[in-house]
Amino acid sequence: MIERFKTYFETLEGLSTEELDRSTEKLVRAEKRNVALVIAHIAEMSRRKGQLERGYKSLFEYCTRRLHLSEGSVALRIQVANVSRRFPQILVALAENRMSLTVPGLLAPVLTESNVEKLLGDCAGMTKREAEEYLVALRPKPVFAPSIRKTPSRPPEEVRLASTLSVQEATSPRPTPRVSPSILEPARPELFNFRFPADRKFKEKFERLAEVLGVENPLQHMAAIMEQAIDIALDKKDVKRKRARRLAREAKRGGERSQEKSRPDKISNSRYIPSEVRERVHERAGNQCEFQGPDGTRCGSRTGLEIEHQRPFALFRSHDENYLRLFCRQHNRLSAERVFGVAFIQEKIDASRRRLSPNGRVDSS
Repeated sequence: MIERFKTYFETLEGLSTEELDRSTEKLVRAEKRNVALVIAHIAEMSRRKGQLERGYKSLFEYCTRRLHLSEGSVALRIQVANVSRRFPQILVALAENRMSLTVPGLLAPVLTESNVEKLLGDCAGMTKREAEEYLVALRPKPVFAPSIRKTPSRPPEEVRLASTLSVQEATSPRPTPRVSPSILEPARPELFNFRFPADRKFKEKFERLAEVLGVENPLQHMAAIMEQAIDIALDKKDVKRKRARRLAREAKRGGERSQEKSRPDKISNSRYIPSEVRERVHERAGNQCEFQGPDGTRCGSRTGLEIEHQRPFALFRSHDENYLRLFCRQHNRLSAERVFGVAFIQEKIDASRRRLSPNGRVDSS
């Protein structure tokens, strides 16, 4: 089997990227069809209580022990299986790759004969977060009350138990108390619940921020305080806001500088791109990576954006805006590798890391 996959990898290396993409898509479609069929089998096994006949106490145990499915996926598959007989349209949507398994799992509790077609149609192609926001209009969730709580210490039962143990056992290290996971979920169509753990320094900074902003009773105004803090950060870092302020200032002065572009024939000795140019490139790109695949698919990244020189700066020494594009870090590197080669770019990265590393060695991580 190992040799078979080694040979298979060699076969894949011989494919073009377009051929590899088509092959991968074909396999995913086959996988989705098989998932739909597996869920149908699970539904029938549940109906006839076949898991009990086969010696398993529950359908969950049958799926994990007999079928070796991952525990994280079993609950979702069973949830969808429980409604798939009544609404086989779900399995059709899965088999046709119109939605991921997560979305039918979210829809299952609210499906009825009268709304199944509409919900499946509306949620086709949605991500989990998009489907959650869609569904809160049908099933609103409780809204969190603002609060700051300390992570609880060991429960009283554990303390009492520790007192009965030997000194050595009682003083032995114990696992850190479990922390609730961060949450960002819709509660109403226009209202979201936020929850996240933070350390004491964060709490002290938050309380100091409330004082600086002149807000009394900060626990009653947590959202307003956080919104002001976010606005302050965006005013300082957001290219869109910087450009809006620049244009407003220039409009008051009656200047036309904001309409000027960098001269195509101007040679620059510095890699520094003027702020006005950077802001215009961001605005033109809609603050989103401009890279497009062969079929026109555009990268959706809005973080880690960098200015990419379509005419490499190392060769042309120019910041001509006609050849500047906004790329995410990954696509900017891909573009550079296409021009200069993978090995050359990696060597430049390693050299930069050596300059920054105290011992002059490259961190292999």
